[in-house]
Amino acid sequence: MLANILKYKELLYFLVHKEIRVRYRNSLFGFLWSLLEPLGLMVIYTIVFSIILRFEVENYALFVLSGLIPWMFLTQSINRGTKSLTNNSSLIRKIYFPRQIFPITIILANLVNFIPALFLVLAFAVIMNVNLLWGNLLLLPFIILIHALFVLAIVLLLSISNVYYRDTEFVFNLISRAWMYLSPIIYPVYLVPEQYLNLYMLNPMAIIISMYRTALMGHEMVPMSYVLYLLLFISIFILFSWFIFNRLNRRVGEVI
Repeated sequence: MLANILKYKELLYFLVHKEIRVRYRNSLFGFLWSLLEPLGLMVIYTIVFSIILRFEVENYALFVLSGLIPWMFLTQSINRGTKSLTNNSSLIRKIYFPRQIFPITIILANLVNFIPALFLVLAFAVIMNVNLLWGNLLLLPFIILIHALFVLAIVLLLSISNVYYRDTEFVFNLISRAWMYLSPIIYPVYLVPEQYLNLYMLNPMAIIISMYRTALMGHEMVPMSYVLYLLLFISIFILFSWFIFNRLNRRVGEVI
């Protein structure tokens, strides 16, 4: 299935380039918004949770930023990816090529924003004199890969679902608000009561964000049992999403 996508790599490159160009068209700061938005949220959360509510977390601004940026990669990819088929309905009706290219385009375009933002976190870590570990930093490509595959699995399901049921994007918007507070973005995992910890870590984003903090802030690695669970979950999830997408894809040209 990957070989079939690679046959259209030139089209994929064109669509990723177009997606990035259209996103920042008529924008004063353009690409810089991918850095300014998480920085703005970091300032707000730091004021609220570190200064007003007095969360006692070391380097809280960096802590929040290292959780916000992976979270924003997920939500922005899903928000745009869910509409990736319906927004390209005219192209889908005219030309045949693997429809998976549209969700993949959104993920790749967002990676172009996401990876520089991670370097921003690293720059902050150096400025704040955080004890970075080179061995942990080498984990970063692996973490980005499994994170991107997890996001792709969700986007495949939601984009094909949105062709048949336009409520999909509204349902996800509602779910994402609850999901954010169930993920360790503004608070550390150790605040979760021990009796609920295993249940809490069933959330893949709880493990993924913790792994980013291991790489970017030198935090302790999450237990290997959670990492193995994450790998198994994402492997099954991406195969399931691809299968469902292919099954429902057959009637997309008629429905869209």
